[in-house]
Amino acid sequence: MASPRVYTLGRLIVDLYGVEIGVDLTRVERFAKYVGGSAANTAVGLARLGVATGMIARVGHDPFGRYLLAALAREGVDTRMTTMDPALPTGLAFAALRPPDDSEVAFYGVPNANATLSAEDLHRETLSQAKFLVVGGTALASPSSSEAVLAALDCHRRAGGVNILDVDWRPAFWVDPAAARGVYRRALALTDLVLSNEPELTFVAEGREGSAAAEHLYALGVGELVAKRGAAGVDYYSPRQQLSCPAFSVPVLNTLGAGDGFAAGWVAALADNVSVPQALRFASAVAAIVVSRHGCSAAMPTRTEVSQFLARQSTMDAAQKGGEAL
Repeated sequence: MASPRVYTLGRLIVDLYGVEIGVDLTRVERFAKYVGGSAANTAVGLARLGVATGMIARVGHDPFGRYLLAALAREGVDTRMTTMDPALPTGLAFAALRPPDDSEVAFYGVPNANATLSAEDLHRETLSQAKFLVVGGTALASPSSSEAVLAALDCHRRAGGVNILDVDWRPAFWVDPAAARGVYRRALALTDLVLSNEPELTFVAEGREGSAAAEHLYALGVGELVAKRGAAGVDYYSPRQQLSCPAFSVPVLNTLGAGDGFAAGWVAALADNVSVPQALRFASAVAAIVVSRHGCSAAMPTRTEVSQFLARQSTMDAAQKGGEAL
């Protein structure tokens, strides 16, 4: 296995997604089991896009933990920094898909092994060799894993790597939102690029939106912001430029993995050294494919699938422009 160019750090759990579509959790009778958790979904997405990827996380010393480790290994994700906790269980998330409405999600096993991730779990020399570190914000929600996040970000920055924070703000994981902002600020000071959806941006930018939110993050030490707006597309901000990219129109089955797919596509594009407009389009294509499928990690496309999707979109765009010119 090649040395990882990217490490993801954060939530690794089992997702149990309702097979029946359009009903709530009280009426779901069958579930499909997947690798879950934002950082894990992104790791699988990156691996399927051909990027050498590793994951930093903890699972329980239980059947679900063994399932997750084996599944990541099958996807080609390096698990040398994914350890088994002897005391706490692997986390579970049950989801009911109700398109076009938001899905219903219930978390079980809180706290779970993710909360005990420790700075001692880090292989600093190995981490220092990676180009990108992608941190899921829920890893900041416990004192132990928060310490691990800050240590990883500091180590990676000192080595010259690029630090990316996927905000992944989930209020249910926090007792005090005010205290959460303080913890996030410490992480943001070590972050080069922020990925967020609209509610997450409102949180980390303390009520600000758009360019005002970006300016707030610059002041905290962040260099770039990618603000995802769902069907409205995505906005990119840096002190040098601001860009927007429209979303692709696709049938939507499940929006839960859209952001994780976008993160995988964005980092894969960065690894290819493409331009920002190209990266936005590529990442948006990955997200569009993911929302049309069941599950999150299992929905992540291969690079060939993304290329085929973009080729079809280009053909459709050309046909539409030709029709407009008549």
